[in-house]
Amino acid sequence: MDEKKISIILVDDHKVLRDGLKALLELDETMLVVAEADTGEEAIQISIELVPDIIVMDIGLPDMSGLDAIQTIRKRNLKSRIIVLSMYTKREFVLRAIKEGCAGYVPKSSAHTSLLDAIHVVMGGERYLHPKAATALVESITLEQTVMQKLKILSKRERDVVRLVAMGFTSREIGEDLFISPKTAETYRQRAMEKLELDSRSDLVRFALQAGLLKDFE
Repeated sequence: MDEKKISIILVDDHKVLRDGLKALLELDETMLVVAEADTGEEAIQISIELVPDIIVMDIGLPDMSGLDAIQTIRKRNLKSRIIVLSMYTKREFVLRAIKEGCAGYVPKSSAHTSLLDAIHVVMGGERYLHPKAATALVESITLEQTVMQKLKILSKRERDVVRLVAMGFTSREIGEDLFISPKTAETYRQRAMEKLELDSRSDLVRFALQAGLLKDFE
């Protein structure tokens, strides 16, 4: 491994893309692609063996999610900086990537303009988020704040009923669990939905998930 250059592993299941990325990166004389992998398991093994400066990781791998591979890599390799390069820029992917310890997130559509910059930024000890990823992250934070604000307007009994409805309990079963009548359980459900401005049970389930009311049952 050339110590004078930034050592890089490319992880993607499309060889044509890897070839293009390698050509792009090695136009920069400070970078060297030292290995490639097309599965998560291979990426894990190579990253542990070589401990490169940078791991460029796709999310959609054939054997596992790239995010799961990152989680495993992080348990045994804390030195390599990981940059996600993915076609997915939805907030759930960006948020989990950050939680798993990624140093950068770049959409594949912007690889030719942003990946080199991302590598230099994270090698400087900073985090790099492409504007699309940054926007998704901000949206995630905003959504969480909105959900928690809404949760505060519910009484404890209303929260209990929302949780049980989201778990699939009927009004009769909710009444038995909370020692109230089925009619009272239905009243709490309707009142909660009005406060939350929700129209359907599926909306209620989505809210319960976002608010963490089902975290003990996922």
